Amino acid sequence: MLSFAAVHTIAGCLLAVDADADTLDWGRPVTLLLIHDRPLITDGPTPVRQMRSVEFPLHRDDLATDPAGLPALLHHLAASLDEPDAAAPYRATLDTIVRLIRATQPDVRLLAWAACYDDILTVHGQPRQVRRIDAVDTDGRVYQLTHHLGEDHPALVVDDTPDPDDTPATQPGLAALVAATARHPHWSTAGGTA
Repeated sequence: MLSFAAVHTIAGCLLAVDADADTLDWGRPVTLLLIHDRPLITDGPTPVRQMRSVEFPLHRDDLATDPAGLPALLHHLAASLDEPDAAAPYRATLDTIVRLIRATQPDVRLLAWAACYDDILTVHGQPRQVRRIDAVDTDGRVYQLTHHLGEDHPALVVDDTPDPDDTPATQPGLAALVAATARHPHWSTAGGTA
């Protein structure tokens, strides 16, 4: 179970991703983020952990090949993580990154998966361009960040008990990625409570 501090830090990480998205061109195409933490200071009464994220920009052609778009692609990626013999480029990339992370930080802990993407919302009958960052953490909590083009600040909602009828379409796929990554032979969801 993630602590309040960990949930607050994940929310802060998503706000930082939004602030950097234009500069780093995240979300164009879709960018996935594997959010994890590692021990920073282990001596003392309360270990201190540092949150980090690894960005996976998806190839534009991957979204174009599936008519169901991003939600279906997230499920496809999660399924490929459970197939150790699958010749999937994203699986090979994740395997390499997880092995490198675990080699340098054996006590790393998976926290969440997120997707950063551009979207169109209808506001008062008018289409508006927005950046969305949706995330699901290891407790199943759903994070929804929406940043309307031209506005200074995004809106961020953190839902401890998500209503299946009121979650982003990416939620089931992100939850499947969290579960598949947690089953990865070189990963662990154990560790401190940040």
